Amino acid sequence: MPSSNPNHSNPGKAGQQHNSTKQSVFNCFASCPRGLEEILVAELETMGAQKTRAVTGGCTFEASWRQATRMTYWTRFAGRIGLELARGECSSEDQFYNIAKSVDWYNWFKLSNTFRVDLNNLGADLQSVRFTQLRLKDAVCDSFLERFDERPNVSVEAPDVRIFAAITPTEAMVYIDLAGENLFKRGWREEAGVAPLKENLAAGLWHIARQSEAGKNANVFLDPFCGSGTLVIESLSQLCDRAPGLERPFAFENLKPFTPEWGRDLQEDANKRFNAGLDKAIKSPWFQWYASDITEVLISIAKENLAQAGFEELLEAGIVQFAQRDALTVEPPAETGIVFSNPPYGERVRAKGADVPEDEAYERLFKAYGDHLKMNFSGWTAFLFSGDLEIKKTLGLSPKRKRPLFNGPIECRLFEIPLTRGVYRPRAAGTDGNTEGNAKAGSNPAQDDQTED
Repeated sequence: MPSSNPNHSNPGKAGQQHNSTKQSVFNCFASCPRGLEEILVAELETMGAQKTRAVTGGCTFEASWRQATRMTYWTRFAGRIGLELARGECSSEDQFYNIAKSVDWYNWFKLSNTFRVDLNNLGADLQSVRFTQLRLKDAVCDSFLERFDERPNVSVEAPDVRIFAAITPTEAMVYIDLAGENLFKRGWREEAGVAPLKENLAAGLWHIARQSEAGKNANVFLDPFCGSGTLVIESLSQLCDRAPGLERPFAFENLKPFTPEWGRDLQEDANKRFNAGLDKAIKSPWFQWYASDITEVLISIAKENLAQAGFEELLEAGIVQFAQRDALTVEPPAETGIVFSNPPYGERVRAKGADVPEDEAYERLFKAYGDHLKMNFSGWTAFLFSGDLEIKKTLGLSPKRKRPLFNGPIECRLFEIPLTRGVYRPRAAGTDGNTEGNAKAGSNPAQDDQTED
């Protein structure tokens, strides 16, 4: 991670900040699902991020206050974005307390605001993570106590302000969180199905699929295991330029540098872009989405979520179509297209009322679905996201590429499978098309992107 002072406009005193954030440049950290690091870097660079560096589970970068808040509003792939307010050598809890105490916290939020602190231990020899986390809380409270003879209240469940820190064996970094609730929470989800994908991971899957040669040329998309509609909605958000933060609050709105004028600018720009994208899709349709699921309740939930996200007009225009249907009966709606799906596993694969072990049910489904794709979807390309790393055996199809990704702690792959004649012959050893790669070495200052809040 960069070791420069967090306040580049005043390098003399580590940790101190002021409210002239328009001219200040901060070291920042953004978390993301593992496997999306380089994609996140590229996204943030398009929004002005400088000196970007991928680390495991995220990236570090430099940005101004306005750039960082805009990134928080618009990022599709990040889980959190934090401004680094203090950094220093650290080998004890007392040193950590002094680093956190060096921040002028009253320049960032009010005494009346509630706050929460979180700590990620990146290999430091701590007597107790819990005790060290309490020292962070004490540093914030003592900063206010010395100035106002009063301290702000802590709220674990619904804080106005979130602060997180990371400690390595040699140094500590303290951040103020711009997001609040994890950024995968877009604000449109009314209900979820069984084990839904997090929205930022779903957005990453779609981005990867669309960047492929098959994805670039496709305009017909099909998800026969759509569940509550996460993949469909995240794809539509990119197709129609809908800001992920359009319908949700952010912690940065509770910070002193934030102004209502800046909030209106963000909102107005997002509305303008979304309206333009939606109008284009309706007036000059250039894609078609078909989604289905065997469960009627999930189809109803998916439609409700779609409406909450602002895409009801696409449903009314027939550009997006939902149907209750067994995936094994779904026929291709066009000669070519993309099957883009997160097929079920575990409890999701069992037929209603069936007394079949999960493993057996899964194998039955995937064998039958592989046969279905072979027989009916020649000319298409399937992008299937699964925790089954040996999907070639169960599906009976050979992937062209395997993109390693993590769904929380679960190691998964996004399999790209061309459904063309001749692909079904057994492949020679060593030609499985594996494109697995790793992010640049580094550490993740924020750990909560691996598990839901």
